[in-house]
Amino acid sequence: MYGIALDLGTSGFRTQLIDLETNETLKTVITMGHPLPGGNVMDHLDFAITTGEDVAHAVIIETIRKMFLKFDVDLSRVERLAVCGNPIQLSLFQNIEIRDLAYAGENKQKMLGVQNVNRDARVFSASEIFGDKDLPNCEVIVPPAIKHEIGADALAMMLETDFLIQPEPSLVTDYGTNAEMALKVGNRIITASAAAGPAIEGQGISCGMLASPGAICDVKPEGKYWKIMVLDKEMEKQDAYLIHPVTGEIKEAYGCEAVGITGTGVISAFALALKSGLIEKSPKLPNGKLILGPGIEITEKDVEEAGKAIGAIRAAHMTLIVESGIKYEELEYAYMSGASGAYVDAEDARRLGATPGYAKKSFSSETRLLLLHGNSCWTGPGWMT
Repeated sequence: MYGIALDLGTSGFRTQLIDLETNETLKTVITMGHPLPGGNVMDHLDFAITTGEDVAHAVIIETIRKMFLKFDVDLSRVERLAVCGNPIQLSLFQNIEIRDLAYAGENKQKMLGVQNVNRDARVFSASEIFGDKDLPNCEVIVPPAIKHEIGADALAMMLETDFLIQPEPSLVTDYGTNAEMALKVGNRIITASAAAGPAIEGQGISCGMLASPGAICDVKPEGKYWKIMVLDKEMEKQDAYLIHPVTGEIKEAYGCEAVGITGTGVISAFALALKSGLIEKSPKLPNGKLILGPGIEITEKDVEEAGKAIGAIRAAHMTLIVESGIKYEELEYAYMSGASGAYVDAEDARRLGATPGYAKKSFSSETRLLLLHGNSCWTGPGWMT
């Protein structure tokens, strides 16, 4: 029998097929963007309200249905589907009220009659959403949203790491378009979210892309040259080029071609540019760009876009610290999760301020679905089939 983990991200969807007997992940499918127009949750809300919530729901469900067909298995053998995402994505998936998420004013919400919308955890038959044919023997598990701006992603991070049992001040962050985070101080947990934008996942960058074959995922120094690493068809790191980032001279090619750069690659490249002195004053670059491969460049505009994302996350981190009443240097642990957080080099993230430099220990944690016990879910980094 199978289980399916589904992560409804703002920049795209990720789903995994899991063998419930062995707990083995059998196959993973992602989309290269969100099926609704726009690159952020406000665009998705606007489309749903303007065009119709039923239309938005239908587009999302049709996309998910096509993703499940990519598993190429008998879907009648799927017993459990666990879904994770922020409150907007989970609401669109379930086709429930979204206007309270779109309008912040209490008077407006009262006028619309959409106050106190229930977004508690739910377990229900898949036929409610997919009909009787697609997943006839499946139950759907939707974890609860913490608040209207903080969804199940933050909850899943807390459950999947040892965050909840840490006696010292600890911070956990889901690095995505909507960055959700939580700070634990003693028995108190404070949550927040930041509008990081798509740059943190490689989108909104001139040569950016989601994690998929050919995406630059890491950069390492070798003298005055940079070793460029890309994801192969198995989504493993492979060396692509040894290149001079200013002149574009390729000293050596290793057989793998780069077609773009993902969020982890962006952070790695910027951190190395700072460390090596190529960036003396942001966003200025030598000759206005960094060259990472044939036709693949990072521009000063890209530095600005990534800076906005990292700045938003850093501001949210600082806000949590101030609200908690602890000193910055008292933060003991920082956990990094999500597609960008799980695979980025923690020291690179520290250098850029994406994770607190004052945290004594930083961890990249790939969280995933808790299918076996029917708890909440998170699919972790999504890979292309």
